[in-house]
Amino acid sequence: MTVRLYRSPAGFRPAAILAIALTLVPLPLLAADRAPAPKAQPLKAAIATHAAHDVLASTPKRAERKATEARAQQTASTPQSGGFFRSPAGIACLAVIGAGTGYAVYSAHHDRIHSLVRQNQ
Repeated sequence: MTVRLYRSPAGFRPAAILAIALTLVPLPLLAADRAPAPKAQPLKAAIATHAAHDVLASTPKRAERKATEARAQQTASTPQSGGFFRSPAGIACLAVIGAGTGYAVYSAHHDRIHSLVRQNQ
């Protein structure tokens, strides 16, 4: 005894649309914020609160201020470096780029494949 299951195209399309709709509908609901909304503050109070927080966060401590001043003086007294391409890593980078470009030009001119299209160029 064999069991045969037939799917009719007329019934399959609405079932697929229903399955997709049921899958996608809960996504915005899952993304919603479940925390209660904060109390509404007057605009001036909110600005004052954030301004005080920003001022406190942006003022560095004395030790940090001294360290940044020392770094600024140290970098001002040392001569600037010549740049990346004058460093050993930069020179190596330029050498690799030059070698790759040279090999690409060489291989383009010494290609073993000689097609009719390339001969007519």
